Amino acid sequence: MTTLLICNAQIVNEGVIREVDVFIQDGRIQRIAPDLSHLPSDEFIDAAGKHLMPGMIDNHFVTANTSLEHLQQESRAALAGGITSVMLMPALSEPFTEAAQIQRFQDQAAGQLVVNTSFYLPVSNSNLKELSQLELPACCGALVNMSTPDDAYRIDNLEYLEEVLLASPVLVNVHAEDAPTVLANEESYRQIYGDDIPFNLHHKIHSEDACLLAAGHVLELASKNHCRVHLLNLSSAAEVDLLEREKSDQKLISSDVCSHFLSFSEADYAAKGSLLKYEPAIKTDVDRAALMQGLLDGNIDHISSGHTPWSWDEKQGMYFDVPSGLPQAQFVLPSILEHYQDQIFSLELIVEKTSHSVAENYGLIDRGYIREGYWADLVLVDLQDSFIARNEDVISEAGWTIFNGNEFRSSVVCSIVNGQVVWKKGQPIDAPATGKLIEFYQKNLHLT
Repeated sequence: MTTLLICNAQIVNEGVIREVDVFIQDGRIQRIAPDLSHLPSDEFIDAAGKHLMPGMIDNHFVTANTSLEHLQQESRAALAGGITSVMLMPALSEPFTEAAQIQRFQDQAAGQLVVNTSFYLPVSNSNLKELSQLELPACCGALVNMSTPDDAYRIDNLEYLEEVLLASPVLVNVHAEDAPTVLANEESYRQIYGDDIPFNLHHKIHSEDACLLAAGHVLELASKNHCRVHLLNLSSAAEVDLLEREKSDQKLISSDVCSHFLSFSEADYAAKGSLLKYEPAIKTDVDRAALMQGLLDGNIDHISSGHTPWSWDEKQGMYFDVPSGLPQAQFVLPSILEHYQDQIFSLELIVEKTSHSVAENYGLIDRGYIREGYWADLVLVDLQDSFIARNEDVISEAGWTIFNGNEFRSSVVCSIVNGQVVWKKGQPIDAPATGKLIEFYQKNLHLT
């Protein structure tokens, strides 16, 4: 029996900030009350002056490969950024298209990672039957990509997408960009620049129109069939407006935005170039402001990291040679807390968008809140402890960060997974593999 006592913390949970103590036993929160300092414990944390939040549940965490060693390294980067649970999107170079493949990998990863994990099943043009028969408790959802260049995994046939929505026993998550629009834009700029297209035109290729058209198709199918669908990584004001217009009591559509879409815009391509290439593209300042407003208004449900650990070398080269994606996990919560420091987001909203709403939308069991009986997945932050992000401090195998040289005004002091302190700022810790497979309860995906 192991115990952990956290005293004097400002707890941010369920729309309230209050100073209480938290007593944890065998991985779960046993008591939340004032003045628990008399309780004996194996480990003690004095959290005076700091804020205790539920750990971030990241529903958009991409892996470069599926080796256990790689995942262990990226998990440590996640902990440094305040992430305690990840929903893994395996790289399509090593896709899992069968439940048996996911099951084998789950068995391998169980007890080996320091974060809690679950897994998406990528939908291909040939695994609809496999999807319909899926019975994996640790599968967080089906993953649909409407614009990938990989023909086997590009789901741009709307009739087939409708079949996927009707057949899936898990939440369907859609990367919504219209492939013909993207291809036409690519060809248009290729006629002018050849293969050396300037990176500041990336948002013109992966355009607002491409995102809006695809998102509109998804919403139409969801409404027609009364199916719940999740739109991944919104990027434009037009999509936010669409969600505002289509808002319904049934809440058929949920959505998220990656944290870097709140930090960067078209103006940053001049300095960042190929490093900022992402799909969908980071767009204008107007889009960035609309995404923030969408979070404030409740039209966007979650903030994710969109972590994709491409190496520095892989991110160099001409436009078509550079893969899309940024290694974001290590600095995700500090970057989000910058919007608190700028008095845009409240701490309560940040917790809602990084933990509570993710747990509710995906149906996580006993996670996402600071409640008695729940697993103790927690992150302690210091809003007064500033630091500068540097490439040389990056934990991810990527070895670089888009934030290199940026000062953050808040720090992650420590991360706790299932009651175990597994990361401390400035203090290396030989963290045990305390992560568990995330469990889900059955959500009603087909509403009437």
